Amino acid sequence: MAAYRKRLIYEALTRHNYFPNQKSNIGELPPCLSTRQFTPEVVEVLAAMRESDKRQSFGYDLVTYNATRYNNAFRELSLIHPKAYALLSKHIYEHWDHIGYIEHNGNSIIKPEYRQDGRIIVMNYEDPIEKTTRVLTESFGKRFQVRSDVSNCFNSIYSHARAWGVVGFEHAKDNRQRNLWFNQLDEYQRKCKRNETQGIPIGPATSSICVEIVLGKVDEELVREGFQFHRYVDDYNCYCETNEDAHRFVRILGQALSKYKLSINIQKTEIIEHPVPDQDTWILSLLCSLPSRLNKAHDCEPKLTDFEAITFINHALTVNKQTPDGSVLKYAIQLIINFLDENSYTTVYRSVLNLSWHYPILIPYLDQLLEFANTSDEELQLHLNKLIVENCRYRRSDGICWPLYIMKKRDVFLEQETIGAIIESEDCVGLTILSSMIQIKQPIVEFAQGLIDTNDDYTKDAYWLLLYQLYRTGDIGNAYPNKMFDVLLEYDVNFLPEDGMLTEAELECGNIHGRLLFGPVPQVIQEQELDF
Repeated sequence: MAAYRKRLIYEALTRHNYFPNQKSNIGELPPCLSTRQFTPEVVEVLAAMRESDKRQSFGYDLVTYNATRYNNAFRELSLIHPKAYALLSKHIYEHWDHIGYIEHNGNSIIKPEYRQDGRIIVMNYEDPIEKTTRVLTESFGKRFQVRSDVSNCFNSIYSHARAWGVVGFEHAKDNRQRNLWFNQLDEYQRKCKRNETQGIPIGPATSSICVEIVLGKVDEELVREGFQFHRYVDDYNCYCETNEDAHRFVRILGQALSKYKLSINIQKTEIIEHPVPDQDTWILSLLCSLPSRLNKAHDCEPKLTDFEAITFINHALTVNKQTPDGSVLKYAIQLIINFLDENSYTTVYRSVLNLSWHYPILIPYLDQLLEFANTSDEELQLHLNKLIVENCRYRRSDGICWPLYIMKKRDVFLEQETIGAIIESEDCVGLTILSSMIQIKQPIVEFAQGLIDTNDDYTKDAYWLLLYQLYRTGDIGNAYPNKMFDVLLEYDVNFLPEDGMLTEAELECGNIHGRLLFGPVPQVIQEQELDF
C-alpha cells in the first residue's frame, strides 16, 4: 500500500498538478488544456536525457500565463519546461520519505493531501461550518487576533532555503558543496526558472511543496513559542490572550521568516480585538442578502428567480465598490450559480457577460451558465470575439483563453480580427489553443518559425508549449536539437487531448495501480483471458 500511495503522489505531481490546476472548482486554465498524458514513465525518460553544458549552467525559461485577479491585476502563473519539471518532480517523488512530513503539519490548512481527482495540492476554501468550529475552538479565551502574511511569498523564496528547511541550517551550510539530495532539490528547482536563486514559479504542485517546506519550519518555531495559529498558504492567523502576546507573535514571525530571507507584509498585518465575526464583513453582507430558503437542506425549496438573482448581483456590485480587497463578485456568482431556476439562467448569463467585460475573472462562469441559458449563435459569436479582442489589448491570458475554450467547445466562429489580435498579443497559451481551432495556421506557423530562427533557448522555452503542439501536428520542425519533443511524441503526449482518448501510457498507469494493489496477474489467468 505504501508503494501504491507513493505512485499516486508521482502521478499527482506529473499528470494532475503540473500545469496550474489548484482551484477546487473552476481551474486556472480552461479544461481543454491538460497534463494527464504526461505520465511518470514519460518523466523518467525525459529526466534521463543528457543536458548540454549550457543548459546545466543556465536552466530553462517557462511559459507565462497572466491570470487576472479580482482587482484586474495580473498574477503570473507558470507552465514549466518539461525537461526541468521532469527533473524536479522525479526528484521530489524519489525523496518523498524526507519531504512527506509536510503532509502532517497541523497548522497548515493547504498542504499535500491526495484527492480522488488525482491532485495533491488544492487551494480550496474550507467548509464554512468546519472553519467556524475551528475558529471558535482556537479563539476561546483569547482577546486578540493577528492577521498577517508573507510579503510576495513565491517570488521571494530563496533557493538555498529549501535545503535549510529539510535538513537544517548547519547541516545544509556545512555540505552545500556536496552532491547531496537536498542540494539537488535546490538545483532542480532553480533550473525551472532560468537558474535564478530568488523566486519560484507559481502554479505547479512542486512550488507549493517548496513553500510548505520553508514555512513549515517557520510554523515549528511559532509552535515552540506556544502560539495557537493556522496558516493558509502564506496567510497567518493567530489568537492571543493579550495585546502584548499579539505583538510578540508579529515580532517572532518576522524573525523566523527573516532566517529564510522572507519578510512580513506590513500592509496586511493587523491586530484585532475580539469579539469579532469569524467572516469578513463583505461575506456576511452577501450571505445575509440571499433568500433564507437557500440555507435549508431540502432540494424541493424554490430556486432563485431572475429578479432575485439580479437583485443579489446588484447588491454584490455595491459591496464590491466598498471592498476593493475582496473577491466579491466571484464569490457572489459562486453562491448562486447552482441555485437558479430554469428561467433565470439567461438573465444571469447576460449580467455576468456584462460584468466579464470589466472583470475577466468571471468569464469561466459563462461556460457554466451557457449550459442552460438561451442565446443566439450570432450573439455568442459577437460577444466572445469582442471579449477576446479586448483582453488581447491587455495581454490577459485567461481573458483570451477562456473565451477561446468556450468557442471551441460550442463551435463558435472565430472572426479574422480576433485571430489577428491573438497573434499580435503573442500570448503562448492563447496561440496554442488557437492553433487547434483554425485550419489556416500560416500566421501562427510564421510566428513560431521566427522563434526557432532566433536560436535563443530562453526565447524558445517561453513558447515551448506552442512549439511542441505545432511540432506534434507536423506544422513545424523540432525547435530543439535534442530529442525531448520526440520523447513526448513517442508517448503520444498531447497537452490539448481529446475527451475519452487514452494513450498507452495512460492505460499503463491503470495497470500499474492494479499491480501495486493486487500484485501481478497469474499467467494462467492471463492465458484464460486471452483465449476468451
